[in-house]
Amino acid sequence: MANTKIPVELLPIAEATLTDGATIAWDVSTSPVAKVTLAGNRTLAAPTNAIANGQYIALLVIQDGTGSRTLAWNAVYEFKDDTAPTLTTTASKGDLFTFRYNGSKWLEVGRNQNLTLS
Repeated sequence: MANTKIPVELLPIAEATLTDGATIAWDVSTSPVAKVTLAGNRTLAAPTNAIANGQYIALLVIQDGTGSRTLAWNAVYEFKDDTAPTLTTTASKGDLFTFRYNGSKWLEVGRNQNLTLS
């Protein structure tokens, strides 16, 4: 039987937990799939260390037990009609966003909101 190798691009990627803070940093070379729980109104910084054009990333944004937290998106995130989304405000619910890198902007390619996570 031949040795079968699976390309690293097809391996499951563990979800990383980003550090919550006034400005949330995201290194997408080490954590392309991530989540963050908001404990206040926050700003999401531009992702750092993009691997290449065409890279996909995913972020799950979770409201803490209080809810009604907001997220300001860095200008490198591009949304339909140039309008950033309004997050679900219900405590402990989440919104999942996926993006594709085009070399200068992270283009939103998918969104699921008001997710029950447990």
